[in-house]
Amino acid sequence: MPERSVRLDAADPSLPDRIFDEISRHQWMQRIDLGNGIVTPGKWENPLIRQAFDLVDFRGKRVLDVGTCNGKWAFEAERRGADEVVAIDNLRHVGYCYSGAFECAKRLLRSRVEYRPDVDVCEYREEETYDVVIFCGVYYHLRDPLRALANLRASLRTGGRMIVEGPVYDDKRQAYATFHYREPFLGDKTNWWVPSVRALREWIESSFFEIEQSLCGGAPQRFWGRMKSTFRTRVLGKAPRTYRQVLVCRAVKRADPWWPTPYAPFDRWSAPEKG
Repeated sequence: MPERSVRLDAADPSLPDRIFDEISRHQWMQRIDLGNGIVTPGKWENPLIRQAFDLVDFRGKRVLDVGTCNGKWAFEAERRGADEVVAIDNLRHVGYCYSGAFECAKRLLRSRVEYRPDVDVCEYREEETYDVVIFCGVYYHLRDPLRALANLRASLRTGGRMIVEGPVYDDKRQAYATFHYREPFLGDKTNWWVPSVRALREWIESSFFEIEQSLCGGAPQRFWGRMKSTFRTRVLGKAPRTYRQVLVCRAVKRADPWWPTPYAPFDRWSAPEKG
């Protein structure tokens, strides 16, 4: 059955029933405010992302939302005055289809966000065409998060902002990340990596970003799994405690003494700006 287009008209007495009927046809991960007191039944939300949005000026900007899911943050960027928003996702990777939910919310909001549901961020780059990148709830689902960060730096204009969100181990002293293949992190087979706080920061900084703000919170989670006791004792020192962290970063051009040899993807940013 083709999906019906529904317009939000507060004067229409049948509005709630019609909207709820439309919403009930889809699976929802994110809670999206559709107006008139109607919010989608999402399963997860990190309020720190909204706090990070308050630190970024979206007005007149071109925005890329990576791993958009139902489009919550893409629509929020549009609501905050973004001139153009491109929302990408890789539905083959996540193993479930939220495409219908995105399109449903887009219709109900009468949004102009461009939706591309078959894009792998590890293969995607548009040379310095975006002013803001939203990279929330994604890096730990990728087999190659550093490649994704390199592509996002290539797509972001120097001086542009990127918002990053995801789980980290509560360790600012040591840089490490655990890889999850046979033993999924928190039972989710789409979770590949969990970095320490320091490792995530170094992933980002080595990709020619500077971290401007750090927000963290949420209920701590512990993951023991079957990691060897020697690793727990020598590296972690105790059961790993994880929480969600949000970082606001700025794309930069700079000299980087930590790169031992030239690296072609970053050559054009690896020197100070002239003047």
